[in-house]
Amino acid sequence: MTEAPKTPQIETRLATAEDLPELEANETAKTKGHSASYLEKQAAGGYYVVVGLIDGKVSGRVILDTVQDDGTPLVPEMKLLWVFPQARRMGLGAKMTQHLEELARELGYEEVFLGVTPDNPAAIPLYIGLGYTPTGDHRSALNMSVIDGEGEGTDDPVEAIYRKSLLMR
Repeated sequence: MTEAPKTPQIETRLATAEDLPELEANETAKTKGHSASYLEKQAAGGYYVVVGLIDGKVSGRVILDTVQDDGTPLVPEMKLLWVFPQARRMGLGAKMTQHLEELARELGYEEVFLGVTPDNPAAIPLYIGLGYTPTGDHRSALNMSVIDGEGEGTDDPVEAIYRKSLLMR
């Protein structure tokens, strides 16, 4: 008789300096050094790095940016959702997003925004499934949606803006 496959244990929490080696080990050529800068921004305040763990191993991250220094009205903004390739299709992206949304609620926000480019088609159904809706607005932005992936992006990327109310549960 064979044993049933073990269900992976999924956890989420704010990143710590101890997570840096695992985050850096999964950086791509395009993101070399970014994990350290995200943790530095978190230490400065208003920037929250949520990590997802599968069986105790860091397997992804997402960022909640509440800093109002870039001229965008998108505050708070979910940024850079990244599930490491070996951890995909396990529900980690949804769990990290839910953690981020709960954090935003605790901070007193009533909604969360995000921007997504059309060359990130895998993300759009995930966000819609999590309750995000397109606002109809767009912005020109650095193509962060593919920065962790292998895509080349575009010279003039445009992101569609999505939002989710945190008042409804």
